Amino acid sequence: MLDFSLYRDCFSSPEMRAAWSEDATIDCWLRVEQTLARHQAAHGLIPESVATALAGLSLADIDRHQLREDMMLVGRPIVGLVRQLRESLGDAQGHVHHHATTQDIMDTALALQMRDGLRQISTLLDGILAGIDAHINDHGMQQMIGRTNGQHAVPLNLATKLEVWKSELRRRAICIEQAGQRGLNVQIGGPVGDLQAYESGTGKAIKAGIAEDLGLHVVEPHWQNARDGIADIVGAIGTLCGTLCKIAQNVNLLSSSDIDEFAENPSPGKGASSAMGHKRNQRASEFAEAVARLGRQRAEQIGELTLHQHERSGGTWIGEWVVVPETFLLASGALSWTEKLFQILSINKGAMERNLANAMQKVREQAH
Repeated sequence: MLDFSLYRDCFSSPEMRAAWSEDATIDCWLRVEQTLARHQAAHGLIPESVATALAGLSLADIDRHQLREDMMLVGRPIVGLVRQLRESLGDAQGHVHHHATTQDIMDTALALQMRDGLRQISTLLDGILAGIDAHINDHGMQQMIGRTNGQHAVPLNLATKLEVWKSELRRRAICIEQAGQRGLNVQIGGPVGDLQAYESGTGKAIKAGIAEDLGLHVVEPHWQNARDGIADIVGAIGTLCGTLCKIAQNVNLLSSSDIDEFAENPSPGKGASSAMGHKRNQRASEFAEAVARLGRQRAEQIGELTLHQHERSGGTWIGEWVVVPETFLLASGALSWTEKLFQILSINKGAMERNLANAMQKVREQAH
């Protein structure tokens, strides 16, 4: 469904889909293999010519059909990828993927993709905050009736409601940034993660060099069976989606015919009903709420995938291949809709004043 040309822009942004596409994923695997070879060559573990030859390969050199066949046979994609890389190098093929394991490549590549995704999330969040700021500047002093437990409360300024949303989103942005500092880590360790195949401390030096080269962090001794860093990132995105869902739902409520204090600016055919020609449904808040709900729910699954057995547990690790990308994709959709929502949102001051006057009149009548 997320790949349907009819629906995909409703659930994710084109930029986030590009970051998590098959092309981007394979390219990241190749980039990690190339970086590993370059640093191993610098330490004299493999010939410099091997690293140079690998650096000359690109996505176009990969046989996708063969890669898919190998994946279905082996159950892991890196075996087939490495076989193709080795075949391309001929006599030097024994030096490809030296001292590495599949999870080294895939986890480090995952960290690169998450880093790209987090940058996109940050950019989209900045757009939403700018949109909220614009409404605070233009309409912040407008008074409206507050609502608690679904009932009229006391008057408040519109700015108060908007500032709460803004401060919550800022806290989410900080949490996501901090999660990235903990979770965007290189994974170089070999079969059981401890670099035992390396001699004289070269493993740690190579691991640190790769991390610096790729702009990632290092955790010791490894994290191949410690998925808390990924859980931090995905969990933080899920909490952000919860905030976006809350905001969109409240905008939708205030846009109802009975309240009419908010509205999405109309355009021909926008939000049309197939049965009721008079309706102009508020689609941005509707989709922002729905997609944010999906993002939050998908993110909640990451906790189950932290429960590894011993040094590696494929039955939990495989689940990340779906949960992590889809959380990023759905978050991008929710953020995009929310950014659009504040761009097209209009404030009905007349309705706010009317609703406030009616509410205060009822308060006075009840007081007597």
